[in-house]
Amino acid sequence: MSVELELRLRGPHAGMDAQESLRTVQSVLSLLRELENSEIERSNRHGTRWSFSDLRLGSVTCVLEPLRIADHSDYHVVERVLRTAVSGLGEAETTERIPTGWTARAAALGQQVARSLGASPDVGMFIAVRADGVELRTAEVTQRAALNLRAATRARLRTFGSRRGRLSGLSEGKHRRPRATLRTDVGGEVVGVHFDDDLDTELRRAWRRDRVEVTGEITENAQGQAVHMRAREIELLPTEPQLSEDELRAGFWPDMTGGRDTLDYVEALRGGN
Repeated sequence: MSVELELRLRGPHAGMDAQESLRTVQSVLSLLRELENSEIERSNRHGTRWSFSDLRLGSVTCVLEPLRIADHSDYHVVERVLRTAVSGLGEAETTERIPTGWTARAAALGQQVARSLGASPDVGMFIAVRADGVELRTAEVTQRAALNLRAATRARLRTFGSRRGRLSGLSEGKHRRPRATLRTDVGGEVVGVHFDDDLDTELRRAWRRDRVEVTGEITENAQGQAVHMRAREIELLPTEPQLSEDELRAGFWPDMTGGRDTLDYVEALRGGN
């Protein structure tokens, strides 16, 4: 499988200001690393490395493809990261919300990507992800995305509450508190969570669990999305059955009927009549 990301910086400023163009590409690479770290179990500063498979002038156009997949990642993660990056930038054009699958930090990096762009598509950026030559996602990005992402990451409300979901993206350091990413069951939030040292034992017990409930101080934006959390308590939750896409598509889950087909199951519900 081959995956690649095309960037096209439009307008005279893109071809004239080399520093600004390079800064935009670097911001895109930083965004990809943040999204990759939030996908995997443990974050790593040595993420997937990228190379130029195409580079043109006029408007600046480049195509990025993986040079070396990070040891803690794989091709499927990289493809998901590219899809999430492109669809998220597209979302940021239309709404003041943290895009689906993005952390608040990813939203701040997305703001850097769009900061130097113009107010209309002819002086904006076209971005597309392809897999095996097939275009999967595209987006037109302008300065509007930067303004929306800035509003989305602005803290408006601090509350005490909880979120349920799955932990990933753990990062630890000698001189900083552990940090992880919580992917919530409800709302599809991807929240950066900081843990105090006294939660170290609970965090290690919760790690790689399918579901946990994290309680603590929640900072929300104007849309009610969690920008980040500071954990005070971690509770382990029982794993709930997850239906595959095939089971959902068919509208049938075998375990629900004890292995019986639909007619036998309905007959049993009616008392055999």
